[in-house]
Amino acid sequence: MSRRTRRHITPLITAAGAAGAVLLSATAATAHVRVIGDVIPGKPATLQFRVPSELAEATTVRITVEVPKDLMVTSVPKLDGWNQETLPGAGGKGTRLVWTAEQGHEIQPAQSETFRANVGPIPDRYSLTFNTEQTYSNGTAVAWNQPRTGAEEPEFPAPVLVVDPEAGPPPGSAGGAQQPGTSASAPAPSVDAATPQPAAAEDSDSDSSLPLVALIGAGAAVAAALAAAVLRRRGARDGSHL
Repeated sequence: MSRRTRRHITPLITAAGAAGAVLLSATAATAHVRVIGDVIPGKPATLQFRVPSELAEATTVRITVEVPKDLMVTSVPKLDGWNQETLPGAGGKGTRLVWTAEQGHEIQPAQSETFRANVGPIPDRYSLTFNTEQTYSNGTAVAWNQPRTGAEEPEFPAPVLVVDPEAGPPPGSAGGAQQPGTSASAPAPSVDAATPQPAAAEDSDSDSSLPLVALIGAGAAVAAALAAAVLRRRGARDGSHL
């Protein structure tokens, strides 16, 4: 991409007042750039980059995909109406795949195009991320490079291809993020500290039963005294009759 062309590209989406920088319907806007591929670690694969054109009054004229440095691009199938370049990545790391539309072959609003690349071997890890830049005919550029770190998808998510789901996502990603206020290294609370001791519960039950025992004993003593008084009175009355 020439220096002159680069000067007309603006980060993400240009200001709302720029002509043509109007998104299509919510359905089209949520499509985003995606990467699809049937991949097996250690094997070659064909990746498909699906690119929808999301501006209402501009067409997509260029797509730039950053391939991770540990993934080799073996070939890029020709796409009718598009010129393709394979360039070194920034700082000599990785590879950049650039597709530029010929006149009349731009991606029209509400339409999409699929760009393919043959790669391999696929590295054995959880996922591969392909940061992508989408350039429109009015100079607007959208950088699809935001990582997903929570339950909700960011506004401009980077295309991610899951390679090995069993490997587990890295810490801090959508699937590996910890819940707020928790720590993976913090020990679990002990059972002794979290629950009352059984001995304390038994002492409490014994203390609560003491008033009842005392009341029953006092009642028995009163009953015995009354019975003795009745017997004495009856004995005195019988003696007076003799």
